[in-house]
Amino acid sequence: MPALYLLGWLLSAVGLGLLFVAIQAGDQAYGPLLLLAAAIFLGFGFSASAGYQIVVRSRRPEPLFRGASPPLLLGIQIVVSVVFSLPIAVLGVPITDPPGFLLASVALFMAYVVVVWVFGFRSHAISWRDLRLAARPSAGRMLGDFGTGVFAAILLWPITTTLLVVLSLLLNSTPAEIVPPPSSAADVVFLALGAAILVPAGEELLFRGYSVTAWLKDLGPRSALIRSTVFFALAHIVNIQTGTFEAGLRQAVLTVAVIAPVGLVLGWLFVRRGIVASIAGHVTFNLIAVVLLTLSQAISG
Repeated sequence: MPALYLLGWLLSAVGLGLLFVAIQAGDQAYGPLLLLAAAIFLGFGFSASAGYQIVVRSRRPEPLFRGASPPLLLGIQIVVSVVFSLPIAVLGVPITDPPGFLLASVALFMAYVVVVWVFGFRSHAISWRDLRLAARPSAGRMLGDFGTGVFAAILLWPITTTLLVVLSLLLNSTPAEIVPPPSSAADVVFLALGAAILVPAGEELLFRGYSVTAWLKDLGPRSALIRSTVFFALAHIVNIQTGTFEAGLRQAVLTVAVIAPVGLVLGWLFVRRGIVASIAGHVTFNLIAVVLLTLSQAISG
């Protein structure tokens, strides 16, 4: 097992080195090849490290968590999503357009499912019971969980919007524009499927279904909620789109401060009601954003 640990570190180090060189290459012709090589090395390196953790932690007594650490799984998920997105890049489909955004969302969702399935369910680190999903859930329970998630998201939306407006003024910054603006009814459908269904469902599998479960078993509810909230907020700084370090730092602070309450509420929904409630809350929250984006485009158009 020490060999697996060493292999993980070596492959990850090579991958990070290749990633640095790929970033420096910029628009050079060999840049994409270096990026692909970096993703492959990082993927195998992170996977080897996760495998080592799973083997070592398999000896831990119940109810302690026996899987790989959530941040490591996030690293694997990012690499897998890059690999799954390669056909989109090869075909030259711009993800800044709604159809391309939907394809990218499909790739992202598939990456979440594959990673959680392989390193979560297949390794027996988590189970359907951990996600509060019974073998034969009753319709009443499912509707109750779904309704709780929707209601919580509706209450959360004005709070986060107010926080976003205030912090944007204080920090002189704006959030990253991740979702492209729609220009037709078909675009609205593409954005709703991608941003309001696929991405939220995939994120809930990793950030609540896997991560909160891991920290619940090791740390208890309070620490699990705090840690998962910070983890979820920090993960979203990868969406930062600025030209300078100072502007990027302001946008990072804005992103973390606004996303943190969302992560806290979704984590609370998961702990109290399960994955159905947290997915419903996340879907509702993002769907409101898509609807408002559509209305703003219609008004300005």
